[in-house]
Amino acid sequence: MLKITTSHTASRFLFCLWVLCAMSLLSAGSLVKFVSGNMSPESTGGCRLWNTSLGSKATCTHLDLKSVPHDLPSNTVILDLSFNKITTLFNSSFAYLPEITTLALGSNVLSKLENGTFKPLAHLRELSLLNNRLVSLPSGLFCTNHFLSTLILSKNRLSSIPSDALPWSNSTKRLDLSANNISFIDSRDLKPLQNCSLESLRLDRNALSSLPPNVFAYLSTVRSLILYKNNFTKFHPSMVLGGTVITDLHIDSCNIHEIIPLNKSHVSLGEWGNISEIFLTANMIRNIPDFAFWGFNQTKIITLHRSQVASLSNRSFCGLDHLIQLDLSYNCLATISLDMFSCNKMLQKLKLNGNKIARLSIGAESGLSLLYQLDLAHNNIKDIESSGKNVTFPSVEYIDLSFNKFTGIRRFLMDGYTNLKFLNMSNNDISNTYSQKSFISLRLLQELYLTNEHSQNINKAFRYLGALRVLDLSFAPLKITSISQFTNTSSLTRLIMRENSLRSTDVYHIKTESSLFLGLDSLESLDLRQNKLDMLAPGTFNPLKKLRILYLSQSSITVLSRGVFDSLTALTTLDLRNNEIKMIPELLLQTQHHLAVLFLINNKLETIPRILFNETTSLHSLFIQQNKITTIEPKTMFPTKTTLKLYASGNPFSCTCHLSWFVKWLRSGNVELRNREKTFCSLTSIKEEVNSPILSFNPDQYCGTDIVMITGVSLSVVLVVAICLVAYRKRWWLNYKLFLLKLAIFGYEEINQDLDAQDYEYQLNIMCDEGDEEWVDRIMRPMLQERFPHLQKVIFGDNDLNIGMFYINALHYATDNSFKTVLLISYNSVDDAWFLTKLRIALEHLNDTRLDKVILIFIEDIQDEDLPYLVRLFLSKNKPYMLWTDDEDGQELFWAQFEKSMRANKALNSVIPI
Repeated sequence: MLKITTSHTASRFLFCLWVLCAMSLLSAGSLVKFVSGNMSPESTGGCRLWNTSLGSKATCTHLDLKSVPHDLPSNTVILDLSFNKITTLFNSSFAYLPEITTLALGSNVLSKLENGTFKPLAHLRELSLLNNRLVSLPSGLFCTNHFLSTLILSKNRLSSIPSDALPWSNSTKRLDLSANNISFIDSRDLKPLQNCSLESLRLDRNALSSLPPNVFAYLSTVRSLILYKNNFTKFHPSMVLGGTVITDLHIDSCNIHEIIPLNKSHVSLGEWGNISEIFLTANMIRNIPDFAFWGFNQTKIITLHRSQVASLSNRSFCGLDHLIQLDLSYNCLATISLDMFSCNKMLQKLKLNGNKIARLSIGAESGLSLLYQLDLAHNNIKDIESSGKNVTFPSVEYIDLSFNKFTGIRRFLMDGYTNLKFLNMSNNDISNTYSQKSFISLRLLQELYLTNEHSQNINKAFRYLGALRVLDLSFAPLKITSISQFTNTSSLTRLIMRENSLRSTDVYHIKTESSLFLGLDSLESLDLRQNKLDMLAPGTFNPLKKLRILYLSQSSITVLSRGVFDSLTALTTLDLRNNEIKMIPELLLQTQHHLAVLFLINNKLETIPRILFNETTSLHSLFIQQNKITTIEPKTMFPTKTTLKLYASGNPFSCTCHLSWFVKWLRSGNVELRNREKTFCSLTSIKEEVNSPILSFNPDQYCGTDIVMITGVSLSVVLVVAICLVAYRKRWWLNYKLFLLKLAIFGYEEINQDLDAQDYEYQLNIMCDEGDEEWVDRIMRPMLQERFPHLQKVIFGDNDLNIGMFYINALHYATDNSFKTVLLISYNSVDDAWFLTKLRIALEHLNDTRLDKVILIFIEDIQDEDLPYLVRLFLSKNKPYMLWTDDEDGQELFWAQFEKSMRANKALNSVIPI
């Protein structure tokens, strides 16, 4: 606590008394600040408290606490003490908080818990001791916590399961022992939990290398067992099977090299376990042996993702009678046959993507009658071999063959998948012509993806796909042998043909008046981006009566013919951005009554036709950025039923009287100009409006009947306001100059102090905020050493104060024994209570000595309303101040003024009333 000495003035005594009271309150350790409702506490130093219908909630995190606070309300039900420095909990730590139901003690440095630490907490339901330094727990630690449902002990230093300390209450449902140093578990370790209702047990990220058989037999209710990131080199099913109800088993990233199957002669299916999901991701199992998962006959999902599996046999997964989903993705398999899964009659999803499969064969004996999803993407497959023509998979609905090595799609490739609904063959090496019968057997196909191929010649390949709804042919040069490619795909709702090198003549034959899109009666979305459609003729889109979305951006379009969109009466979104369009026909959108969004960004439009939007009554978003529009003709019609969002930045609008109507319309209530700060007047505008935001343009100022008079009056008003603002802004400077002028006229006698700088212990005392010390070291100190080498006794901030004194005394001593005191004013300092204290000490000394010994230096241009009262009071008395600028001439003036101020201390005629 600071020791305050008697002051020379009454004001100093009162200030010191205030400091004494404040420091006393801080040292009293009052950590709790009460907060009602959802309001936030005013200070971050102390616990935050909320009142709830069940009691109080206290948050005491990040406070460097070394013990449990003793001034919390006794009705506290939720207490968070995380991220502190508590090392020990005693029997009395929570004696006065009996109502706690949730207690968080994570991320402390706890290493010791007394035996009865949690005994007072009879209602405790959730306890987190995460991330501490606990090596062991006292026996019977939780014996009285009968309602404890969640116990988190992860990230400690436990080397074994603290069985004697574990709760044996029927309420316990979740136990987390992850990220400890547990290296061995005995079945007796878990016996205390046999009467619990434990549902989840986490033992992941420990040092376990093996587990005894039936080690979890006592856990009769656990459904989720998490063991990932241990160090099991071998996986023995006996570790987790037998007498349990575990359904989810996680043994990912456990460094498993080998699976040791159960002895079939000693284990019959149906006796062991109920595990339905096994996660073996990220292990190192090169080979899956025969009957590897014998005993897991109830398992439905097995995940072996990224486990380096290189070989399988036809009996690897036998015994998995209820297996529904098998994930072997991103392994090292090179050859695969679907016969390998013939034991798994219930298999529905098979993921083999991300392997090195070059050869895939399908035998007649695979027996996968329920398989409906087959993922073979990202392999090296060139063809699918079948042992017979009658091999079929009528249940398969989804096949992904993307990112393989197919060079074409032969006629019988997909004949066995008669009920297929989804086929992805994108990113292969296809360059051959699709046969007219390539997809003849896929009459129920709904989605087909053939993107990123070398080249495509479709040759009426889709004539049998009457149920097709989505077709994507993007990112490959497309050769069309006939204009009639989609005559039988009447169910197609979405067609994507991006970057197919299509030309206008490919999509519409003017001589025959035939369109590529004939037959697409149900099409709702058409994507033709990044093609070469220089001119779109009327009739191109005539068959598309139900089209709602049309993408034509980056398609090199230069001309839009009148009537080209007339048939698209259901259109809601039209994208024409990034083309070369110079002019739009006035009646281009005469039938688009449902059009809601129109993109015309980055074209070469110079104007908007007057009646273009007459019929687009539903339009709510219009994008016309980055064009060459200089004006919008008067009486141009825009939608009025809804508020139009207009994006028009990047156009060279000419802010003249001809545009005045448009600017007034922009200020109306039916339009919202987006990016208004980036929508400027161009160089062709009225001189005063060049490069100004378009909404700042006031047509009435320039376009009225008596513009000279209006302009003159307006300029006069602006000039008067500007003069008043300048006068108000520079009022201290003007006051000072008027004072000097009065002295120059009437004369004055300057009284200087007899003592000079050498007669003081310090020649200069610089007071600043801690945040401004960098400016002092970077600018003030080097310049003083260069320009004023005679100033050797200088105090640069708090670091140079007398260390043998208390802080307040040291500030007084430095001020009293300095020839000049300089205070640096910045936004940091005006908000700092200690800096204002320094300012008050300096002004008190100025009043006591009646000498002009204080200089204010503004290192930032601070608004008047942000100046503290003492600074404004000092300036009102014409006291010296200087402003630091980045201008070199201004800096020369600054140092000249500073040198003049350092010559002498002038006598004062009055005091500052503080």
